[in-house]
Amino acid sequence: MSPALVLAVLFVLIGAQATRVLAPRRGSYPLLLALAVAGLVAAEIVAITAHLAGPALGVLHPVVDVFGIGLAEACGLLLTGRRRRVR
Repeated sequence: MSPALVLAVLFVLIGAQATRVLAPRRGSYPLLLALAVAGLVAAEIVAITAHLAGPALGVLHPVVDVFGIGLAEACGLLLTGRRRRVR
């Protein structure tokens, strides 16, 4: 298994969990995982096409990936409504 793939999975899991802690009533966990994956993929595409300089670990650009995940999750949570509590 590639170290970059392990790092990508960790970024996605940590990003989704951090958002779950910061905004517990916004979005479900599968939605947060999907947003984190979308953010990671979009950030990697931007980093590769824009030839961004900076630290790279394997094939990942960790700084750009963190910003991409954060941006995707923030936008996704703003577009989704607040979850209602089921009694």
